[in-house]
Amino acid sequence: MKLWNPAAFFISLIMSMVMAVIFGILVPPFIGLQGLEWDLCLYMWPLRWLTAYLLINIIVYPIGFGLAEKVFNFNPDRDGMGLWNPAAFFISLIMSFVMAAIFGLPMGLPADMFFYLWPLRWATAYLLINIIVYPIGFWLAKKVFGFDPIAN
Repeated sequence: MKLWNPAAFFISLIMSMVMAVIFGILVPPFIGLQGLEWDLCLYMWPLRWLTAYLLINIIVYPIGFGLAEKVFNFNPDRDGMGLWNPAAFFISLIMSFVMAAIFGLPMGLPADMFFYLWPLRWATAYLLINIIVYPIGFWLAKKVFGFDPIAN
């Protein structure tokens, strides 16, 4: 993977905020925890975005696509990007764990809730990415930077 990836730029931008709002602000009151304050969530967004962008480009994309190819014999050129996307399956699996470990645990997320909520974070990230974020991120990459992620 290249360090500059316009599609990952927008996907990490969107997901770093949406997942923080869902699991940092909206979910904690339902499980009896203190959630993030809105201002703290907004202040930390650039740090979450940069962390997500670098993790995805340097580590998670190569691992996710490698596992998708090895486990599911997935080839994005041949199989395309549909609702069942093995690459997004592994990428969302890894990122839903790593980002919560980096930002949730130090902010006071109890370790048991960290593990109990992982399947919910994973399913949410997978569905958001496949249904909403990939199409928007790919469109923005093409519109803003003239980069076609499917062709590259």
